Amino acid sequence: MTLGEKERNLSAPELLSPAGDWDSLVAAVVNGADAVYLGTKEFNARIHARNFSLQELERAVRYCHSRGVRVYLVLNTLVKNSELNRYFGILSKAYTLGIDGIIIQHISFLEIIKENFPELKVFVSTQAAVGNVSSASLLKSAARIILPRELPLTEVKKIIDSGVKVEVFVHGALCFSYSGLCLFSSFASNRSGNRGMCAQMCRQRYNNSYPLSTRELCLVRRIPELIQAGISGFKIEGRMRSPLYVAVATRLYRKAIDSFLAGRFVVPEKEMAEIEVVFNREFTKGFLFGDKDLISPEKPMNRGAFLGVIEGNGIVLQRPVAVGDGVGIWQGGEVSGAIIRKIMMKGKEVGSASAGERVSLGILAKSGAKIYLTSSTQISIEPDFVIEKPPVTPPKRREVEVTLPRFVLRRAPGLKFLVKVYSLKEAREASRAGADVVFYDIAPDFPDRDEWREGASFGAYLPRIINDQELSRALDLIERKRPDAILVGNLGFLSRRREFDVPVYLDYSLNAFNDIDLLYFKRFNVTPLLSLELSLDELAEFKDKDVVIFCHGDIVLVNTKIELKERGLRDEKGFVFPIRKEGSYWQILNSRFFGMFNDIRKLRDFGFSQFFIDQQGRSAYFVELYRKILEQEIADRRLRKGYTAGHLYRPVG
Repeated sequence: MTLGEKERNLSAPELLSPAGDWDSLVAAVVNGADAVYLGTKEFNARIHARNFSLQELERAVRYCHSRGVRVYLVLNTLVKNSELNRYFGILSKAYTLGIDGIIIQHISFLEIIKENFPELKVFVSTQAAVGNVSSASLLKSAARIILPRELPLTEVKKIIDSGVKVEVFVHGALCFSYSGLCLFSSFASNRSGNRGMCAQMCRQRYNNSYPLSTRELCLVRRIPELIQAGISGFKIEGRMRSPLYVAVATRLYRKAIDSFLAGRFVVPEKEMAEIEVVFNREFTKGFLFGDKDLISPEKPMNRGAFLGVIEGNGIVLQRPVAVGDGVGIWQGGEVSGAIIRKIMMKGKEVGSASAGERVSLGILAKSGAKIYLTSSTQISIEPDFVIEKPPVTPPKRREVEVTLPRFVLRRAPGLKFLVKVYSLKEAREASRAGADVVFYDIAPDFPDRDEWREGASFGAYLPRIINDQELSRALDLIERKRPDAILVGNLGFLSRRREFDVPVYLDYSLNAFNDIDLLYFKRFNVTPLLSLELSLDELAEFKDKDVVIFCHGDIVLVNTKIELKERGLRDEKGFVFPIRKEGSYWQILNSRFFGMFNDIRKLRDFGFSQFFIDQQGRSAYFVELYRKILEQEIADRRLRKGYTAGHLYRPVG
């Protein structure tokens, strides 16, 4: 029996727990997960977890199914053209092993997977950045959409009310950047987060602090509101975390969910106290419930549960402690750790002590040091209840040989330079320098078509992060202002594409990474910018050359809804990453401009002829420069100084 009888007339959400390795998988199952999500050694967004070989996956599926738990395979990284056959080959093999579902980032894969693997549930990853009803409406055939953690509950409800099933994260680490819209690790460390190798740049030191280090999400106290909202899946983050973390977090949410469904909601305080010890960067309710206090800038690591402050040679305990427990000692801006070997209380040595008692812990800590409990001998992986569920019995399956779509050979229509600008003055300068299309943020000061008397087409830019209300306002403005073209940063526009009879381009935030993506986007009569994470050789592999290539300017590394008050971030090596505001969110830019320079001739020789420049304040000069480079060989060694070539010669792994 489950802990609750689930008597009320409410749909029970599926509780999904992370399984980064075998021990974590077992911990999730015995502590009440309805499903586990896990990855193989390739194509998952936590590639540095232990993960599972295909042989281990078979064992994992058998174990979970015999205990009534479903298994979802995470294949949610960006996939190159050269990897498509390998990707679908892994999926086909996993399908025969009995997995119940797959989590994907490429929305272009959705129909292919559903057609070839009809028994699989397909979940759209939070990496796809589906953050409004308009974008969710494109993906109604998905089993669930895993929503960005930046959405308030009111926006989540709108998506649910539109007929889409959704899943949300209820516990664990928060990304500083909007998921799927982050290139920080990729360009600063050559480890692509979109390819599962995030170097956690947001946990590093900037401006002598940790201004990007977020707190831990914890929504256990808001379980009733989440269930009543109709959310179908509750996900616990943490495939890089320990089995003990998985056990305690799963147990915490299992008990909370079941208590509410049984009509007697209680927060399991024992497990709540345990999770504070096992992993805790300070907790937050996140964007779902309007929490503004999202950053823990003091230190980026697990701090554990607050135990007390050293006063003289003693400490008044805020919670129980025992010999063998681990503690973190925070003093003088430094953190160290220790194991408690001896506890002295009232002159006597004791094995444990309770909250409220004054003791000496026998650790090297000065008066005023803050002490945190980081491990406890009393916390167990094993639950204090037994879960019994009927086994899952998927049908026997044969391996499927996926036939990939026939890629269309297209050449670009002719040389064209597209320039994104940040003022009307810049727009006119870019036009006079030879830009073919100039894009300016759609805003009330956007000029009417008959006011624009320059040679270039004048286009409107729609931001990357936008809710349905903001999207409607922007589209109303476009209808009134009648721009010559539109540059779109958000997927939601595609559901309204037919209303606008002008050329539409997709920003590189849409992560067009392979020819399948291009086939999907071209259905909407749009022209994508290709991802900035593709090398020259990988760009050459594309069959469809009717796309846009980013050739020069500011690279946006981070798009975040968390307010940034600084003008820039200086890391410990002295690199400065500028900050700007766009729409309702903030952007962190790369410390160096990107410059293709003479390499643009190679792209032209590959068959590409549409190029994009984004450089605030200096774009006009570079329009002229790149036209000259294409007309004649220019010695560019001096020009390249201070610039980065990004991934042109450094393919992401």
